[in-house]
Amino acid sequence: MTGNEIRRRFLEHFESREHKVLPSAPLVPRGDPSTLFISAGMQPLQPYYLGLSDPPAPRLASVQKCFRSVDIDEVGDRTHTTMFEMMGNFAPTGAYFKETAIPLAWDLVHGTFKLPVDRIRITVHPTDEEAYRVWTDEIGIPSDRIHKMEDNWWGLGRGPCGPDSEIFYDLGHEVGCGQPDCEPGHCDRYLEIWNLVFPQFDQQEDGSLVPLPKPAVDTGSGLERTAAALQGVQDVFATDLYLPIMTFVRESSSRREERSERIVTDHLRAMTFLIGDGVVPSNEGRGYVLRRVIRRALLHARRLEMKRALSNGVVIVTDLLNEPYPALTQRAGQIGVAVQAEAARFQKTLEQGLEQFEKVIARHKQALPGDEAFKLHDTFGFPLELTRELAEERGVEVDEEGFRAAMAAQRERSRGTIASQWVAVKDLPRSEFTGYSELSTSSKVVALRSAGRAVESATEGDEVEVFLERTPFYAESGGQVGDTGVITTPSGRVQVEDTQKPSDGVIAHIGTVTTGEVKVGETATAAVDAHRRHAIARHHSATHLLHKALRETLGESVVQKGSWVGPDHTTFDIPLNRAITKDELARINRRVMDKVREALPFHESHKPYKEAVAQGAMHLFEEKYGDVVRIVCFGDWTCELCGGTHVKNSADVGPAVILSESSIGSGLRRIDMVVGEPADALILRDRELMQDLARSFNAVPEQLRERVASLRAELKAAERERQKLLDELRSARVKGGNGLHVKHGRVDYVTETVDASNLDELAAYADRYLELMKSGIVTVVAGDKFVIKVSKDLAPEFNATQLGKLIGTGGGPPHLARGKLGDGLTAQEAFERLEDALK
Repeated sequence: MTGNEIRRRFLEHFESREHKVLPSAPLVPRGDPSTLFISAGMQPLQPYYLGLSDPPAPRLASVQKCFRSVDIDEVGDRTHTTMFEMMGNFAPTGAYFKETAIPLAWDLVHGTFKLPVDRIRITVHPTDEEAYRVWTDEIGIPSDRIHKMEDNWWGLGRGPCGPDSEIFYDLGHEVGCGQPDCEPGHCDRYLEIWNLVFPQFDQQEDGSLVPLPKPAVDTGSGLERTAAALQGVQDVFATDLYLPIMTFVRESSSRREERSERIVTDHLRAMTFLIGDGVVPSNEGRGYVLRRVIRRALLHARRLEMKRALSNGVVIVTDLLNEPYPALTQRAGQIGVAVQAEAARFQKTLEQGLEQFEKVIARHKQALPGDEAFKLHDTFGFPLELTRELAEERGVEVDEEGFRAAMAAQRERSRGTIASQWVAVKDLPRSEFTGYSELSTSSKVVALRSAGRAVESATEGDEVEVFLERTPFYAESGGQVGDTGVITTPSGRVQVEDTQKPSDGVIAHIGTVTTGEVKVGETATAAVDAHRRHAIARHHSATHLLHKALRETLGESVVQKGSWVGPDHTTFDIPLNRAITKDELARINRRVMDKVREALPFHESHKPYKEAVAQGAMHLFEEKYGDVVRIVCFGDWTCELCGGTHVKNSADVGPAVILSESSIGSGLRRIDMVVGEPADALILRDRELMQDLARSFNAVPEQLRERVASLRAELKAAERERQKLLDELRSARVKGGNGLHVKHGRVDYVTETVDASNLDELAAYADRYLELMKSGIVTVVAGDKFVIKVSKDLAPEFNATQLGKLIGTGGGPPHLARGKLGDGLTAQEAFERLEDALK
């Protein structure tokens, strides 16, 4: 039975049993920045379990794509994967419980999938007699095949929790430990193929378990592991869900190494899904996880001596999964380009980094110091995980505490420690800047500094500040970030990670000696990272166009108050006591693009400061200028005093997109903008998103606004109708049954338990009771929540909040208290306390 057939039969099984089949949600959780990825089948359904929204049906089923970053280090054995598909059936509001969930699973496992009973093992929690009884009495599983295990419990700390029951498949005596008394959870012999979770309690702070009013069902069956069982293999990578990818890896490799083959196979599949769902490689969050997956795959591909590019495997993955995920096939080309781009970035440093690692490990054969591990990370882009993995293969431990300390020290230096050292040095040499006309310059090393003091030489691994006679490296100033690149001498090489200006005319190249030794007096070739410089130049030139467009649109009082110019985006700060409107931003963006299309030529000149200002060149009053200044112009449209680097023509800026404008303080606004390649990527991503949305709404992109507005109106109308029906239902419940039970004391009062999922519903019930009473006090309880409402005529005498303090915690206005019952207090005990107070 193929993976596609297993997936299809699973959904058909539950659809034929009154379950609504839901499509897989994207791997990136919608509206939840606190969670990196969907990592469980029920995760997209949490609002239904928490009572935040109503499920589309009482019974649900899905096959959800999942990604677990915590398992990255585990990949390489027979069963662990990062990206997987979780088949599941769900009853979030109590439509059924164990008596139905267990037979539903067994009907599929044994009835449809035909897995033999003698290869099945069941686990239950020791206290879960109900599940044990269903398995033995109703299903007929022999008791010696059911294992009671303490681990079969779902939930941590306070909140919903309960037992779970797992189904394991026996891979055979030849797998695992080989012991005759082996049982599930002991070794690899038993493969977990289904977990039935039964949230039925609410755990309190004191550890007590309060039964939930509606116990739920949440199950998960891993498609890949189920496929291994049904296809008679002992390795998920031998199933048809992975084998074509594994074959591509093996046929492309000159060496055989099973663990590395599995890692490349899994990671290739994972990166395809992640990029397909909109994740891009970066240095933080989801992007960092993706970057780590790609780079780890590249490292193991290198070990296998793969001859074909990793990106060539993307189409293998998309073809394999075209049936359940056709959108992946449509994006295969774009995914491949993204993988190739990241591979190219990593390849620049991988060769150097591995060579450096071997040198470091040769010096430290017992333990790798933390500062050395940090240098590999900081200089060569080696994540700590890769260093740890390489070291473990050689039996060497990595000082991770030392790594973290070195990381903290580096952050401290970036806050200004190096700058403070420079202030104390009065005789730093000046450099001639050649970077306006060239990106590579022949020069000479005139000074070196390391650890805050002057040195005559620096050797491999040393952090160093290099001062050159001539340099094309732009030092951070005027909002533009410093250049990065390489300085090469006859005896060594320095990877420049930043360029700073300690004082006027002084340019410090900050980096690490990566090869050999660098000495004062040596000739040197200084080469800037050209791609990064060009990206920075585009953004800097764009800020000049933006500045002029802002003044034309918002008035001449708008002047630059600050900026940050980098390779990926730029920010621009202006004085303004209001937000810039949507229409104004659109006009500003159009004006910038008009000037880009006009291809205004760049030209520069040098003039006395007073003459330049008199001729109208824009300048910053807070900035200090020399007697002679550099004037930068694009055509005759905009001229500013500027020392930064620029493109040769405004057309070189490329597409420009204003991302946002926001307040950064009283009377200050900040505009964020991207141009060039980052803008291209943004436009492409947004276009794909628009097309995907249009397809999902069965419309063309131009109709989306109208279609969404129509759907919102329908939802509002449906919500109003729903609220109306709920009110009618509450009124019917209040009036029905045995009638209104009014108790009499100092005043009339009602105490009732009702079925409500939140405090708003509870308050609505209180209103219905009070409408019938006219005058009195109503207390309603649902679970551990309560609402107390006092009629207007009694409000001067009875305070709802004070009454609420008798039974729990909460608050509100004097006539209406909302809150939670005290720990361990039942509704009946709460009612008795109120009755004592109102006798």
